[in-house]
Parts: sequence; structure tokens; C-alpha cells
Amino acid sequence: MLVYACNDLLFASKIASATRAAGATARPARSTAMLRARLDRVEDGKPNGPVAAVWVDLEREDALELIAMAAGRADVLAFGPHVDAGRLRAAAAAGAEAMPRGRFVAELDARAAALAAG
Repeated sequence: MLVYACNDLLFASKIASATRAAGATARPARSTAMLRARLDRVEDGKPNGPVAAVWVDLEREDALELIAMAAGRADVLAFGPHVDAGRLRAAAAAGAEAMPRGRFVAELDARAAALAAG
């Protein structure tokens, strides 16, 4: 299962749609508490399988905290503005595969398909 943390509702919808189209399950994490619940598989009546990947938008204020929480428990990918090299480096140092948003968009369908394939 993919867990994604993204404040941009249109972009979050794009992530969910690409993942669903590939045949994988995606669930949002709107807070650190929600990410913790997803990682711990807290029952909430919705699909709640093991978390294979966490995708984090670096424009979230809590992005680095989310990355640190998920690192070592799932594959973590962080994406953000290409002009924010410092934040991209910090995400990588915290344990994420970090990339500019444009590259993430270009790879989104392929990454969703890889998640679905296991």
C-alpha cells in the first residue's frame, strides 16, 4: 500500500488516480498521527495493508518529520520544487529518495505500476 502526504488537493488526486489505475491501493496521510496509524496498520474500516511506500510533498511543513517517521519502515520518496535544493538534500539526509516535482510527475505512472507489481 502507498501512503501519500500532499497538501495540494489536485496533485494528491493525481497521485491517488495514478495509483488506482495501476491497481495499487493508496491512502492519504494528512498529519503525522495519520501516517503513524497507517504505518502501524491501525484499523479504520478501510484498506489498511502493509505500507510499502510513503510519498511526501516537501512543501508540507511537517515533511521532514514524516520522512523521519517512515524511513526504515517503508520506501520513502520526497518531491519538491527544483529550486529548493536545500530541502531536497535534507529529505535525502532524512532517508528519502528525493527528487524535483517535475521528475516525480514524469515518473508517477511508472512508479505506481511498480508499486502495483509488488
